[in-house]
Amino acid sequence: MSSLPTKLLRKPADQQGIVLITILVVAMILTFVGMSLADLTIGQYSRTRGNVYRTNALLVAEAGVERSLYQINNSSSFTGYSTEQEFFNNDDQGRGTYVTAITAGTSTNERVITSTGKVYRSNGKLEGERSVKVTIVGTTSQGYSVYTGVGGLILGGSANITNSEIFVNGKISLSGSARIGSQNQPLNVKVANQACPSGTNPGPTYPQVCTTGEPISLDWSTMIYGSVCATGQTSITNSPYNSPRIVGGNGGQGLIAGCTTAPVTMPSYPRTTQLSAIQTGSYTSGAGNSNTYVCNSWPFDRSWPAKLYLTGNVSVDGSCNVTINGNAHITGDLNIGGAATIKVADSVGTTRPIVTVDGKITVGGSARILANSSGTGIHFISYKSADTCGATCTNITGTALYNSKNLETINVGGAVNLPGMVFQAYWGKLKVAGSGNIGSALGQTVDLSGAGTITFGTTLSSGASTWTIRSYQQVFNN
Repeated sequence: MSSLPTKLLRKPADQQGIVLITILVVAMILTFVGMSLADLTIGQYSRTRGNVYRTNALLVAEAGVERSLYQINNSSSFTGYSTEQEFFNNDDQGRGTYVTAITAGTSTNERVITSTGKVYRSNGKLEGERSVKVTIVGTTSQGYSVYTGVGGLILGGSANITNSEIFVNGKISLSGSARIGSQNQPLNVKVANQACPSGTNPGPTYPQVCTTGEPISLDWSTMIYGSVCATGQTSITNSPYNSPRIVGGNGGQGLIAGCTTAPVTMPSYPRTTQLSAIQTGSYTSGAGNSNTYVCNSWPFDRSWPAKLYLTGNVSVDGSCNVTINGNAHITGDLNIGGAATIKVADSVGTTRPIVTVDGKITVGGSARILANSSGTGIHFISYKSADTCGATCTNITGTALYNSKNLETINVGGAVNLPGMVFQAYWGKLKVAGSGNIGSALGQTVDLSGAGTITFGTTLSSGASTWTIRSYQQVFNN
């Protein structure tokens, strides 16, 4: 078979070089795509970097708020940081600064913190700026912030009490590394030693002042700093260690020799008084699980009218927001948890709402309870008792009172922030298991066995109010 002619195998002249042209076109397309991808990547990186700067600026602004809040709680005359305060300065984040201003609010108990955060590149170029504005409210408490009946005060773990005056009708027991007061901020402590006869069945003469024994028991690692007047107390050490456990600190007297504290009657607000205040004239009643008063469905905003009577258990949890307009009574338990918020209506002014409960009161999670713009908080009372009369008891003494003082009727847990709020276990035990701020703790027994510092009342170094955040908003300035 003869081979094909050479001219049939040769490409036409107009097809010569087409491969090279194709390669060039493909290369140009790939180059264009590569450049587009690079430009897109660089743009996306730049936008991401810008977002990081702006996010960091917001975080810096919020840090300015927290620092300003700390300062105003130490000095009520603090007006903010008028010059830039450096929050960070490094190669990765750049340089972050904030300035803050504290101005008057709509009432004497309200102020506004405006904080502006800025983030600069290492070359000094401003890359992010954000501002936030928060409203803070100052709350106050009257009388002793820690006030106990015959069950006394129990401190365990690493619990500390700061900024408070303490009155104990019974005894004080400190264990673990518990502290009362501090070297620089000693407290006034009064102990009446009304805890006899002893034993689990003390009989009808209980309670009376003990004539033997000491009312304050101390572990070797515990401390009390302050001026202590305790009936029958002579020792300031813990055997077998001889180092002082009760000391004056800076300005305190330590244990006052021969000092006697007389028992006093616990703050009284009988159940009949509350029911009379609510059920006289026109009032509102309903079921405790009604969607009108708790958040069984969206939207999660509820308003409790003044003179409210709820039957059964009440649970305010999730993201429920409840505004309280006056006194309320609950025949069951009250549970406040989740991310719920309870706030006092501005319309009540300085008249403190009283919320009474026949069952147990539990506060936990990240729940918040907020005072109004006048600094007015809520007085929570549990009437639950271990006696046969339950919550309807009008007077409990003897062994019945001994048993009731050990019944936990209020439990406040977590890292609470409840300044201006009063919790009272009328016949039982109030247990605070976390840390944070509380206006006052009252109960036949007050048990602070958590792992944190409890700041009571208002006696901060400013000597004025406890300031806390009530509202927050971002200011979009760029």
